[in-house]
Amino acid sequence: MHSVDHLFAHLDNVNPIADRVSPACDIGQVDKSVGTPGYIDQLYGNCWSWTPSHGAAVYGKTESLPIGPLDELANGEYLRVPFRRVPVIQVRSIEEVRAIARRMKSGDPNFSGVWRGQTSHYTTEKKGRTKDELLRLYGSEDVDEPSLLPSAARADLYFPDSFGAWSALLDLYVDELAREPGMQRELLNFTNSYRYRMWGFATAQHYGLPSVGLDVTHDIDVALFFALHTFKTSTEGITTATRASSSAAPIIYGLGGFNHHELFEDEKLAPARLLCTRPAAQSAMFFSTGWGHAPNHAAQRIYVAFKLVDHEAWNFDMQPSHYFPNPQNDEFLRFMLRLKSGLKLPAIQDLLSKIYYVP
Repeated sequence: MHSVDHLFAHLDNVNPIADRVSPACDIGQVDKSVGTPGYIDQLYGNCWSWTPSHGAAVYGKTESLPIGPLDELANGEYLRVPFRRVPVIQVRSIEEVRAIARRMKSGDPNFSGVWRGQTSHYTTEKKGRTKDELLRLYGSEDVDEPSLLPSAARADLYFPDSFGAWSALLDLYVDELAREPGMQRELLNFTNSYRYRMWGFATAQHYGLPSVGLDVTHDIDVALFFALHTFKTSTEGITTATRASSSAAPIIYGLGGFNHHELFEDEKLAPARLLCTRPAAQSAMFFSTGWGHAPNHAAQRIYVAFKLVDHEAWNFDMQPSHYFPNPQNDEFLRFMLRLKSGLKLPAIQDLLSKIYYVP
């Protein structure tokens, strides 16, 4: 276990406000924790100057947490994240999903609601969360803690190792566009701005490279598409999407994120000439989420989950090519594939091998 004293919020992604405890904890077990060594939750970056004892439930006991505005729709089924419970609502049609989604609005102009659809629900157990930790944090072993790890964290990759090569490819792309009449000054100014790096992160995620963020969308139909389809990618990067089978357990998460801090829209990150086709087709946003000691940060932003019941009978008629424009209709993808066939440097080939697309 790392020492709390030797961690830095800006380098290790830990919460600088230590020793936070839910009012719904077991205060007697918390009192027993005094004087023990420091403790870090390696999935959320929360720190304590002592180790919560078994049953302390520093994130709060599920049954003792306040009732939320959507709890009456959950029928007693909840996910658990630090200091909150998340209602799980069973929905039985596309129309029902859309109707509930339309009624959900953010009451804070600085905070936006987005969606993420998956054919499966994953828990933190796969990332090594132990029953011992669940007892310390939630007071129970029987806890459904969702895992929303970004792709780099899932693959145990250190994203900065590949970002240098990725930046070089982006520089080549921007250099080509800068040769167009009237574009040089605008693109030069952009490449020297902080937004250029964020655009690089977001574009990597949208096109399949491991990153420190997630793809989310403000369009519930896009989330439905990803929840109702499974994807298989060949070694050449060619992807096929097929309707999820009856054995799948699709889910849609509703998340909230801070604008300009966690959620990044392409059209606000880059000049119009650099806006890529795929994120536009998917109404995609880049959710800058997890790295360091808080890889599962995005899960804290879930406020509702839709479990899609009897989904195999649902009629979703939008084709994959609508959400994944083919190379003929995607200039940036065309550029990447051209480099893949022409630039044989091993580091570049390894990077571009992760690009996936629908032909």
